[in-house]
Amino acid sequence: MSLSSAALLRPQSVALIGVSDDPSKTAGRPLQFLRRAGFEGEIFVVNPRRETVQGEKAYKSLADLPKRPDHAFILTDAEKALDALEECQRLGVPVATMLSSGFAEVGERGAAGQARLDGILARGGTRLVGPSSIGVVNLHNGLTLTANAAFAEPDLPKGGIFVGSHSGSLIGALVSRGKRKGIGFAGLVSVGAETDLSIGEICMATLDDPQITSYMLFIETLRHADKLQQFAIEAVRRGKPVAAFKLGRSEEAAELAVSHTGSLAGADEVADIFLAALGIARVGGF
Repeated sequence: MSLSSAALLRPQSVALIGVSDDPSKTAGRPLQFLRRAGFEGEIFVVNPRRETVQGEKAYKSLADLPKRPDHAFILTDAEKALDALEECQRLGVPVATMLSSGFAEVGERGAAGQARLDGILARGGTRLVGPSSIGVVNLHNGLTLTANAAFAEPDLPKGGIFVGSHSGSLIGALVSRGKRKGIGFAGLVSVGAETDLSIGEICMATLDDPQITSYMLFIETLRHADKLQQFAIEAVRRGKPVAAFKLGRSEEAAELAVSHTGSLAGADEVADIFLAALGIARVGGF
């Protein structure tokens, strides 16, 4: 199933699954961020243990919602997250973002969960951002579907840069530093473990958005190099420049990439050649 850029970054309705009643907790932040940013779409709160969450009506399950949401943000632990993803699939939710971790990146302990996740995705229907994704943001429409604490800052500047990142913490650092320097962003996506949707495929889906004029990528692994290649070729054709920071120049950086994504970073000199051939400017380095 192809990715719907509208469901990803311009949803008319979102569901927060497992959102906490405590807005200071990681799983409680997305609801307050969405309200504070002025998201104009419908927000549905799903929490089977509460009648209300942060003063808003809570539904027991996705099936109890008055309508099917365009995008679901799954904030539960790993086992419940897989149940939620299956429910998204049954109900035809186009896109889900999964904050939950504990799959391939934790090795043997997460093998069973990863196998079940792979089985769910193989059936098709719902496209997944994550797992281990800190969220998806479109600053132009108030979609702060993220648990990153940096989005508690008011009046974040809007701009034309779209960020695709394996690192969730990096998107928070970028918006915080960007605000201090007057640099705005159009959107930011943390892809996490990239089990389904990759940086390349997500960026590809945004290429025709006139509000996006350039791209910044933070890459820990080239696992989905074919999708990245397709995106880069089309970005050049549209005159939208792409810059990338590729983790892995040092042995320590390579080990960090493995621990986060559960995959090998790959030979760094190969990455240099690959990115240069695509017209992607590689910046910085460890």
